Amino acid sequence: MAPVMAPDITADITAGMARRVSPGASTGGSPDVSPEVSRGVSLGMGRRLFCGITRGVARCRRAVPVCAVFAFLLAGLLSGMVAGPLPGMAGDALAAGTQGTAPGGPASGQGASGSGRGDLFTPLGPGGGGGMYVPSMSPYEQGLVFVATDMGGVFRSEDDGARWRLIPFGNGLRYTQLSPPMVHFPRHIAWVTERSRVTMSHDRGASWTTQPPGPWGKSPVTRLAGISGAGTGGATASRPYGAPPSGADGPDVLFAGTKDGVWRTTLVGGRPDGWQRVLDGGGSEIVSLDGMLYTFTGDGTFMTSRDRGVTWGVTAAAASVGGRVASFTGATDGSRTVLLASVEGRGLIRSVDGGRDWATVKPGFENERHLTMAPGQTRVAYAAQTGGVAHKQLLRSTDGGVTWEKTFRMAMPWDKVTFGTNVERSWVQTSLGWGYYLTANPLAVHPTGDGFLLLATQGDLYVSRDGGDSWRQAMSAVLPPDTGAGGAGASPRLATIGLEVTSAWGYLFDPHDPQRTYIAYTDIGFARSLDRGRSWQWSAKGSPWTNTFYDVVVDPAVPGRLYAAASMRHDIPHGTSLSPTNMGYGVHAKGGVVVSDDHGASWRVPYDAKGAPDALPSMTCTTIALDETSPAEARVLYAGFFGERDDDRAGVYRSEDGGRTWRDVSLGLGSPGNLHVYRVRIHPVTRELYCLITGISGKGTNFTVPGGLWKSADGGATWQDLTAGSPLAWWATNLAFDPADPRTIYVSAATAPGHWLEGGIYRTTDGGRGWKQVLSDKGIQKAVGGDSFDHTMAVAVHPDDPKLVYAGTTLHGLLYSRDRGESWQAYAAFPFAAVTGVTFDPADRTRMIVTTFGGGVWSGPVLPEN
Repeated sequence: MAPVMAPDITADITAGMARRVSPGASTGGSPDVSPEVSRGVSLGMGRRLFCGITRGVARCRRAVPVCAVFAFLLAGLLSGMVAGPLPGMAGDALAAGTQGTAPGGPASGQGASGSGRGDLFTPLGPGGGGGMYVPSMSPYEQGLVFVATDMGGVFRSEDDGARWRLIPFGNGLRYTQLSPPMVHFPRHIAWVTERSRVTMSHDRGASWTTQPPGPWGKSPVTRLAGISGAGTGGATASRPYGAPPSGADGPDVLFAGTKDGVWRTTLVGGRPDGWQRVLDGGGSEIVSLDGMLYTFTGDGTFMTSRDRGVTWGVTAAAASVGGRVASFTGATDGSRTVLLASVEGRGLIRSVDGGRDWATVKPGFENERHLTMAPGQTRVAYAAQTGGVAHKQLLRSTDGGVTWEKTFRMAMPWDKVTFGTNVERSWVQTSLGWGYYLTANPLAVHPTGDGFLLLATQGDLYVSRDGGDSWRQAMSAVLPPDTGAGGAGASPRLATIGLEVTSAWGYLFDPHDPQRTYIAYTDIGFARSLDRGRSWQWSAKGSPWTNTFYDVVVDPAVPGRLYAAASMRHDIPHGTSLSPTNMGYGVHAKGGVVVSDDHGASWRVPYDAKGAPDALPSMTCTTIALDETSPAEARVLYAGFFGERDDDRAGVYRSEDGGRTWRDVSLGLGSPGNLHVYRVRIHPVTRELYCLITGISGKGTNFTVPGGLWKSADGGATWQDLTAGSPLAWWATNLAFDPADPRTIYVSAATAPGHWLEGGIYRTTDGGRGWKQVLSDKGIQKAVGGDSFDHTMAVAVHPDDPKLVYAGTTLHGLLYSRDRGESWQAYAAFPFAAVTGVTFDPADRTRMIVTTFGGGVWSGPVLPEN
């Protein structure tokens, strides 16, 4: 049975947005609040290395360096990997060769270098597929919301999340999943990038400018707060959008807090005008209510300010709080003020007298590290337990914090009792069973308090329109089932709404049916489309290894037959995944070849996987190649396995019967200690076999054992090292053949520790006897700007124009050359930083598909002028 997906949320979100503000809002009318919201709220009815722990197994999403030597590598993994346009039915755009937008969605075109062009590239995919963080809603612009992701991308929506755009990577938003929530002003938005730098937007979050370093240096900014110079001007529970501001005028004031103190600045022209330290030590959030500012210092001392944060005074003794404050919030409705805090070692506490007295309302601290309330009301509050599976509840109070209840109750696939659940799960839960935890700062509450909520987990984004009584996934549009010929019965289909957070290794067009396309993914395995990319279904059913499909080939003579290299170890050849294989570690010992005979609807292992002598080893399988000249009934296949050949059986294997039996053909392949096989390819003209071996990382050391490119002219019986002594051998990442000259080959390489600035694109024109570095790290910097090093992960040559070559980087997006690599230009319109591959549409060679590391899959023109 195909997985059951959550209902379509687009119409619900749009309808919710439409009803939230009455026609009288522009003249000061009150917001409309639906009966179910009122009823639900009044009666209290009723998600550097981050790891999502699911089913007791760690599913690691990359974000934090694991050793000092890879600190600079991980900067690439998480640096500003963001992208551009708002798609709608992406397949329409793919078929028509133009940018698509969702019904009613405006086109955009930023156009600046490095900032992306929203009208050129369209995202493809099922939606979601990664961790969500720090959602934010504007109190000044109705419908304007944001969410960050675990792979560095930041998404922006102008319709409450019905459709999303990725903010282009040229805006410099990096490590924002570790940032505090945004601070919204009437004409500006302030946020934190690179953990310690303030960044500002003056166009409603469409573009951002990183500000000069603050006096706190590189210390991470963990708190951000602001006071609008227009007085109380934002929407609240008692003030609709567009109402004139009230209160005293003055400059916008911004606060930034680190472990060492709190700094204050006024904004001049929307930019910080010097910083002054106003408090010492770390502490909680700053709450601004009716001209008063409240905060806790790191030792639990309660502080207030009456002069917009210039001076602060002690209001309550630290002993009255009893510990470090993990989170702090508050609200006022004009008649009373409620302050709430979570205290480590104590629990949730509450004050209704301005902080003079505090009462414990929920004993016992359970990681309630994010408290929030809608402004202008004091009844409803939320407390999120973040960062792990031991405590992962979202709690709600409907009596001003006196009592609390669980309000996000998701059933897991392994739960035997599901009574009382209120979450319609996303496809990553119904199909993959990831489980969840609440991520940092996971909840955004609509400023009008109308019940609209966005909740971020390590794998999903959920929306509630009734204050938390019920939840639906907010990552995909769910379309009616396809019950026609070749369909998948009654299984729902997923269409992108722009929120693509996946890493993909390849995009395939089925030569037997132009409507069928496929995506090979990390973390979600495999997806297929029956309508040329308009909709998608997760489709790794039957494979014992569903995390990653590194490589997929379609049999050109047998309709419906596909072969795939599947594994549970992910992210190869990125730096965090190049450590030596440990066969005692479960994910390293799980992988192999799978085959499908029904266009990828289901998969099976074609050989005896229980240890037969002619079977493949069970370990990380990264590549599969098919010899098209072999008989269809006796297909010759090659599979590559990733290891070191010490306690493992890494290398290249050959089958001559369509994958039923295999033999090792690795004799003479690779350097001792490195058989990190990543790609096996058969030259389309010479039929020679090529094997690319990527890098191997040591424990706190430089890369010392080379890989490189190897060739066999006899089907793997013997091997020749083509890159011995070349710098590219330290961390080779991909290869491409010149379609017009069999002697010309391109190899991409990343900059390896101990081999500084030796990455880029290398080319041979004599079959591998000599190599020229045609694109260096400094060449990338010259073409694009930004950092002076990179990790080039992809290379491709246009099949009809051998002069047109592409390079996919980790930090600088996509580059192209019109002269076989002699000179390079940035493809400034491509909006995502980390590229893993380029594929060309066989039906329209003016179009290409670009796969990324963390930003999904994109369709666009092969050249900007197209």
